[in-house]
Amino acid sequence: MSIKILLEKLSVIILAIFLSIVILEIGLRINGKIPSNMISGINEQYGSSYRLKKNVVKEINWPAFSYTVCTNSFGFRDKSIGERDIDNSPYYVFLGASEVFGNGVDYEETFIGIFDGFVSRYGIKVLNMAIGGHHFLDQESLFKDFLSNTNRKPEKVFFCVNALHIPKFDRRNDHVIIKSGFLFKKDSWKIAYIRRMIGNFSSAYCFIRDSVRKFQTKYFNFQPRGNSHEFIEIYSKSNRMHDTSNVKRFEAYLDSFNKYCFTNNIEPIYVYTPLTDSYRLPDILSSIGENVNDYDTDYYERLMDSYCKRNQLKFINLRPVLQSYYDQGTELRFKLDPHYNKFTNRILGEYLIHHVF
Repeated sequence: MSIKILLEKLSVIILAIFLSIVILEIGLRINGKIPSNMISGINEQYGSSYRLKKNVVKEINWPAFSYTVCTNSFGFRDKSIGERDIDNSPYYVFLGASEVFGNGVDYEETFIGIFDGFVSRYGIKVLNMAIGGHHFLDQESLFKDFLSNTNRKPEKVFFCVNALHIPKFDRRNDHVIIKSGFLFKKDSWKIAYIRRMIGNFSSAYCFIRDSVRKFQTKYFNFQPRGNSHEFIEIYSKSNRMHDTSNVKRFEAYLDSFNKYCFTNNIEPIYVYTPLTDSYRLPDILSSIGENVNDYDTDYYERLMDSYCKRNQLKFINLRPVLQSYYDQGTELRFKLDPHYNKFTNRILGEYLIHHVF
């Protein structure tokens, strides 16, 4: 076969694929199947880290879930955009990462939103400063910056901690970059950025991407992140947080944060938010041939419990309340994403209300 004939056949194939994608794109849009709908992201640069843009509304469509994010005039997640008047009301602050931010569910369905709905009956307001991907130092900086520009201080600050971020207590997100409102790693953002833009503009791409994920879930019990090296390593007894010197440094960091709070007449309350895949860690370890005895799932909650007891601080452990539901076979996470699903958020919200009041 000559090169000319080969090129002609290849051109026909490429044209056929292109036309098929165009037809698929038109058909999907006619049937209301929109792209990820995130032409512009919700993040902005903030010093060496990042924060949320102020007064934005974004409908986020991913294979795992669809939900809406609203930020208020402070740039914190809220039920709607607009001013948040805290001048004449007591208020509480929540610090944390994506599980506190509420990935995957609307604000009112997050456990913070449920808690907010309850305390609002008593004239108490809630500010959720949590941002997905933030480390402790990022959140602390955001919190202190907010208070330095605010006349009134909160009565309580709920510092939500988990096993993923405790080992990173002394790190900042200085390795990330914001492009078009989206968060990327500085050393590998270009390919990820292109994929994100394609997903924002093409319904066909999103349809194919989502179909592949659904196929993996149905036939291969595919659950992203649970088997990742980073996830497994944080529970290893060789993790840096099992070193006494690092534990002392971590507790010194908490001491410093507590001192700041007490100086400003704010009560610090620590909340342990479990990773959903931690409940199936023994099964994950067995499936990859690891010795279960080399890992400790409960280590970080024991660490926090011990610290809070020694310093007479309030500590709320959210892990036990979910254990019974997991043992009964209840899904705690989304099929394609390890964040808390709507059910888990409701359980945690009600539990938090019970233990605070």
